Amino acid sequence: MKVCIIGAGKVGLEIAKRVIEDNHDVVLIDRNGEKLEAIQEKLDVLTLKGNGGTSQVINDPVVTESDMLVAVTSSDEVNIIACMKAKKKGVPQTVARVRDPDYAYDLLATKSEWGIDLLINPEYAAATEIAQQLTLFLPTHTELFADGKVLMAEIDVNDVKINITNKKLSELDFPKSTRVVAISRKGEMLIPSGNDFLLPGDRIYVLGNLKSISQLCYRLKGKKRRVQNVMILGGGRIGYYLASKLDSMGIKVKLVERDGEKCEELAERLPNVLVLKADGTDIDFLQDEGVKDTDAFVAVTGFDEENLLISLMAKQMGARQVVAKVSRPSYAAMVERLGVDHAVSPRLITVSEILRFIRGGKLLNMFVLPNGQAEVVELIVQKDSRLVNKSLQGAGLPKGVIVGAILRNNKAIIPEGKEVINEGDRLVVFSLGNYLKKVEALAGSGGI
Repeated sequence: MKVCIIGAGKVGLEIAKRVIEDNHDVVLIDRNGEKLEAIQEKLDVLTLKGNGGTSQVINDPVVTESDMLVAVTSSDEVNIIACMKAKKKGVPQTVARVRDPDYAYDLLATKSEWGIDLLINPEYAAATEIAQQLTLFLPTHTELFADGKVLMAEIDVNDVKINITNKKLSELDFPKSTRVVAISRKGEMLIPSGNDFLLPGDRIYVLGNLKSISQLCYRLKGKKRRVQNVMILGGGRIGYYLASKLDSMGIKVKLVERDGEKCEELAERLPNVLVLKADGTDIDFLQDEGVKDTDAFVAVTGFDEENLLISLMAKQMGARQVVAKVSRPSYAAMVERLGVDHAVSPRLITVSEILRFIRGGKLLNMFVLPNGQAEVVELIVQKDSRLVNKSLQGAGLPKGVIVGAILRNNKAIIPEGKEVINEGDRLVVFSLGNYLKKVEALAGSGGI
């Protein structure tokens, strides 16, 4: 497969790296020739300098002969035009990143008319994830799989009511239908065995069905209070989308933004939201606005450092939950250690969605962990897979791969090693990044 990526920014580069790992050919297009030269020294890619929205670039054979075009430049217009022109030139599939709310709303209904097969709005997707985490009844960050029948909970071992540190995983009194699939320790992701110990500062990822994960979370962290009021720092696109979503759920929202013109625009668009023109990093302001009585504080400014710092300040001042937007994967480990409840990365959300689309029908769902070192994928075992009629312990899975759950006959199973895989089983698989290709092979011809 040949994938043409327009835009060699952070998202485009991350997609290129992962597509190359899948043994696909990549063409990377950008206006910046120096950037392309530097990338060519590190990655096995073909590069083309130019404006991806022009006919001169789109008509080049390296583009027209591609199987897919992914447009992720900083310009919505260039991304839309590139997809439209590429489709007319016969490129089978196109993907566009579109951020502007007006464009996004218009194109969602008519994207096929513009020649766009997948439209991804990172800020809207990030706001959706934040809203889900704030309003979910469980007191910790979770991801849903298998139509909501399988959950993966992320739990900080320091932030629980009972001591679970310095104990073997096999000694923990966790519900039967749960499985610890990974431990994040000092920024490194580990695939554990029952003999591994939990250490202070660890963050564990636990897969289970809805009932068992609920029991575990309530036991470790207590029941979660319903979110009734939220303070959002940052009136950019994420702040706007999130405020709109929470308002529609009947939640009281305060939206804090420094820029006066932006405040006026937000107040006009969000009549039920209290928009405040202020410096949200001012401790006196936060105290005056009652951050200590806030159910959730969300920092989504354009600066990772500011989001992390202010979220932690809000937590210390009494906010029950704090959420920070982070763009740099290198900050993920810091977020875990410092005590932010949830970290959301629009970049990783974008990469996950586009990669799932590129990889086609094998993957029903895909989630990239915040540190980028591991992924959770959901796939269906095909009849010609070598896994069919084999037990998990006899399937020859590499150490970096765990089948954490199976959906069979609409029932979620947390499997033991003796569990036999059937044709048509829906698997939720946790994988370290370097094993992803082997994970995907589970679903197709030849097995793993």
